[in-house]
Parts: sequence; C-alpha cells; structure tokens
Amino acid sequence: MIQLHNLRKSYGEKTILNSIDLSVNKGETVAIIGPSGSGKSTTLRCINLLERPDSGELTIGDTTYDLKNISNKDILDIRRKTAMVFQNFSLYENKTALHNITLPLIKSRKYDKRTAEAEAIKYLQKVGLEEWKDHYPSQLSGGQQQRVGIARALALKPEVILFDE
Repeated sequence: MIQLHNLRKSYGEKTILNSIDLSVNKGETVAIIGPSGSGKSTTLRCINLLERPDSGELTIGDTTYDLKNISNKDILDIRRKTAMVFQNFSLYENKTALHNITLPLIKSRKYDKRTAEAEAIKYLQKVGLEEWKDHYPSQLSGGQQQRVGIARALALKPEVILFDE
C-alpha cells in the first residue's frame, strides 16, 4: 500500500504539484494520466525522492514519512521499498543486460556476484530476454531495453514499482 497526502513541489515560484493526495492498495495498478508537463513524472520522482518535495506525507506499508523533514536514512528506506522503471530506461550503456540487473543487486542489496547473476537470469527469463543477456543496450530494441529495465526493477523485489512511461 502506498499513500500520498498533501504532496507539494515547486521549482522557484512555479508550483508543479499542489496538495496531491493518492492512495493505492496492495496489488492495485493505478495509472496517472494527463498532458505533457502536468506533473506525472514529478509525482513519481517525489515518491522515490529523486526530487525533494516541499511538503507532504508518504506512507509505504506501515511506515509514514514526513517529506518536508525527511532524513537520509528514511530516503534510503524508501528507495529500498521502491523501484523505478524510467521513461528512457536509464540503462548503463557500457554494461550488458545481465550487468544492468546485477549491479543494483550487488550495490544496494549486497548480493554476491553469483547470486545476483542467478537472480538476473531468472528475471531476464521472465521478460523473455535470457538469450540477450550478453548484449549491450545499443544492441537491443527500445522494447527490449524497456524489458531489461522492468527485469531490473522486479529483481529488487520492491514493495512498489513506479513506471514512468
């Protein structure tokens, strides 16, 4: 479960998000739709703390965070509970599909290399790309790159996956 209450975000004098409330139950899929520039990506980036909100509360599971006075420890906790699939995929161009998935498992989840590779292959199989594991993003189609991004997010086993499409 994820909830936002009174989320606010401004850039200088321009208010982008003004008192946004959102509630998503466990297992539920929600799409935020609107025209370009309406704040969809900013909302997702505020949930993941890639953008610092001006104020608001975020609840993930049983934990509520004050976004105005959030600590670095809380930011890390939120990022461990969430994963993001970016609009431009945000794959490392100099890493293979396999390494694009293993790197966050090793760095943020402290998996050993062998375990990380086994997990990565499992999720590449789930998205139908096991045979492409040794290919670099430039060798993959846009759809394949997107599936690598999805496999990377799934491999982290987050409580919440945010898709910026």
